[in-house]
Amino acid sequence: MYDLTQFSLRDMSECGLILRHIGKNTNSTEEVSNRVIKYFYENLVSKNTQEKSCVLIRMFQTIPYEKLTSELQEYACKILNNQPVNPNLKCLTLLATAGEKSEWNLRQKSSGHKAIPLANKEAIAKIPMISRLIQQLGLDPGQVLEADPNLLADLEQKMYNVFYVADALGSPYIPAQESFVIPFNIKSVIGFGGLLPSGNMFVVLMFLRVKVPRETIDLLKPLALAVKMTLLPFEQSQIFSDCQTEKISHKEERNKDKIIEQLQSENAALNHLLDVSEKSTLIQSERLEKALAEQQTTLEKLQTTHAQLLHTEKMSSLGQMVAGVAHEINNPIHFIHGNITPAQEYIQDILELLEIYHQQYPHPTAEIQNKIAEIDLDFVKKDLDGIIGSMKIGTERIYQIVKSMRNFSRFEKPEIKPVDIHEAIDSTLMLLDNRIQAKTSSPKIKIIKEYQELPLVDFCAGQLHQVLMNILSNAIDSLDESKNQPTPIKVRKNPNKIKICTKVLNKEWVVISIADNGFGMTEEVKKKLFDSFFTTKSSDKGTGLGLSISYQIVVEKHGGKLLCNSQLGKGAEFIIQIPIRQKVFQIA
Repeated sequence: MYDLTQFSLRDMSECGLILRHIGKNTNSTEEVSNRVIKYFYENLVSKNTQEKSCVLIRMFQTIPYEKLTSELQEYACKILNNQPVNPNLKCLTLLATAGEKSEWNLRQKSSGHKAIPLANKEAIAKIPMISRLIQQLGLDPGQVLEADPNLLADLEQKMYNVFYVADALGSPYIPAQESFVIPFNIKSVIGFGGLLPSGNMFVVLMFLRVKVPRETIDLLKPLALAVKMTLLPFEQSQIFSDCQTEKISHKEERNKDKIIEQLQSENAALNHLLDVSEKSTLIQSERLEKALAEQQTTLEKLQTTHAQLLHTEKMSSLGQMVAGVAHEINNPIHFIHGNITPAQEYIQDILELLEIYHQQYPHPTAEIQNKIAEIDLDFVKKDLDGIIGSMKIGTERIYQIVKSMRNFSRFEKPEIKPVDIHEAIDSTLMLLDNRIQAKTSSPKIKIIKEYQELPLVDFCAGQLHQVLMNILSNAIDSLDESKNQPTPIKVRKNPNKIKICTKVLNKEWVVISIADNGFGMTEEVKKKLFDSFFTTKSSDKGTGLGLSISYQIVVEKHGGKLLCNSQLGKGAEFIIQIPIRQKVFQIA
């Protein structure tokens, strides 16, 4: 069973093999034609509905008038109004038919297509489907009426094209719209044919209740040659099954020249069939390769989307957790910070009171003098101001950290609002401060800021923090790797540093440059830098999604640009260009 809507290279090969051998043990052209048509009718089936795809399928062949049966000659004469008929006049003769109506299953019951005389080009033009098929086969109607013997061999090998009407309804090439196409819901029409060594043409026409895709048509071309192969043995023998003419012996009565001619035609047809099959195989291979490439691309996109969804979910959960932690920290810090000023005032009052006591009672008791010496009162009075000041600075720093945490926790709110770029950078640096400070394994990273005055920029604040965090973290990682075994001389000569510059470009863009003096990267790494899952880090340090997501946020969601300049051994610079005003909001 073959479904024309899903016809495959395997289907074509299997179908062609059966067709080439379907004429075995048959005695006439009509008999083998019936086998071909019955095979198509029974085996072209919709896989979804198990319904036959052909409403009607027929095979025609041009046959000289003198070789028609007496019944068909009489039929042709009536069409010609009983005018004298040239014995060599070709008639388009119905050899086989099959369909869903009983009268469509016998040639003898056809009322208008038993044998159509092709008296001239005008007669061919009156049969739109045949006329169109002849054109698509690259022939002139005159060549069908009387083929030039000098061109016949060449023409015979060219005929393997397919007549194809994707939408039968309303097509000028498909007659009987009201009586046939509409009531029987004909959707597509396919025809293919060939030219036999005698110059006679055969045609198979299928009227289908399914829409056939264009890709199927290329696979049907070899079937025209397969049908031709099964018709060739009957070129010089009996045409009609009910004809009482004596059978011709292949060994004794057949003209040797005709035998040679048939063998040559069979050989040429086989070679041509091989060529066409190979072309079909190449076409299908290309389509398969393209489909596999598209499937691979789709798979990669699905993997990336899945990873990004997981990453987004993790970031959202992290954002909620950070927001909760920031809220919990904020309450006690607010209490402490709010009480520092009055505590400082109270302590100052107490110290002033002690001074008054000292003035009024310059000679305290021995016990008081011992206690003053024990606590070192003069030092305490001097140090208290420093302690209170440090506490005030500490609580203010915690305030800034809490503020940065709140900014960073906005992942679940992808809403574009005016954003302060400098505040976003400073907040991110605040969260990364622990990584910036000196450690036993690496020296302190110097942060150089060159800020120009910037307007507020339309951006999703949480996503901007995410981009800055990814790029700055990568810069720190690069410095940690390139300076993981520093020496004092090496650090003095080339201290770790990250330079952050901002400016306005052409009054429409804000540019953020983040440059480090780390190890840099090769051209090969640069080309893959923004690819999903690409990373030069170990599996426990990175997933390869940070820069990919950053690129998506900046370029795809905010219409900006994310570029990288780097040379091996000379550090790396990431340039973020953001439009000041967003024209289309597509944040997701």
